[in-house]
Amino acid sequence: MILLEFIINTQNEISHKQFLKSIIYDVLSAIVSILQNRERYFQLNIRSMVEHTARISLQKIDMGGDFDITVRLQDFTLLKAQNVNENWNYLHQQYTQACSWLHSSSNIALNISSTFCELLVSDLKTNNKRMSTHLNTITNEITRTLFNYYYNPIKTSFYRSWNEFRYLVGPANFDYFNQKFPD
Repeated sequence: MILLEFIINTQNEISHKQFLKSIIYDVLSAIVSILQNRERYFQLNIRSMVEHTARISLQKIDMGGDFDITVRLQDFTLLKAQNVNENWNYLHQQYTQACSWLHSSSNIALNISSTFCELLVSDLKTNNKRMSTHLNTITNEITRTLFNYYYNPIKTSFYRSWNEFRYLVGPANFDYFNQKFPD
């Protein structure tokens, strides 16, 4: 996510800055929720990250209307059909799973009879290591999706410093970017 912050601050004309900043905020908040043993809050951040990524992919613009930037099922269906080079099946699955957490779906089996004192301590069903791995996986998938929309600013910014780009995104994402967007 450092890459997103770098691009936001070095590319004045970049589109959807608010959504990119929100993704960064969601990743940081997800890390905090892991540290504080707040799995439901973690899921809220996962859902928000996917929604912001979908908004960028769909080129949604907030014009002040009630539903300008709303992401619906038909939007995910469209993304899966039209953006086959992006992993929208996975992202939609993660979005649906997060929604299940937020809406207390029976398939999640939240302990809705928890007491106030129990909730002050934790609301975990999953251990922190699995949540960290999940965050890393979804963050990588979102990064790869965002490459499709910001590859020109990335190439411009890192034209002579590919080692820094590799450091920021990691070897696997660096190799993915180079294979997908060769010089």
